[in-house]
Amino acid sequence: MEVTRVEQRAYIKIAVLCGRNGMEYHNEFVEALGNNSLPYRTVARWVGKFQEGRLSTSDEQRSGRLLSVRTGLARAVMEQLMDEDR
Repeated sequence: MEVTRVEQRAYIKIAVLCGRNGMEYHNEFVEALGNNSLPYRTVARWVGKFQEGRLSTSDEQRSGRLLSVRTGLARAVMEQLMDEDR
């Protein structure tokens, strides 16, 4: 079962509300999720954000260049179009 970053952040938020220590739930993440857990530094950063009053567990939108996603299907379609109409 996969646990997303947003779900881990929600857990962090609840733990902060309960007054728990960041190291405790980071260790729980590592025990439960292994390599898929958030790094301790990221957990500590989110603990600070929630303690400062942040409510949202999702990333804030950032300005700058948009990410482009290249998938195998998109590449295959592009290659087919190029072959058909050079």
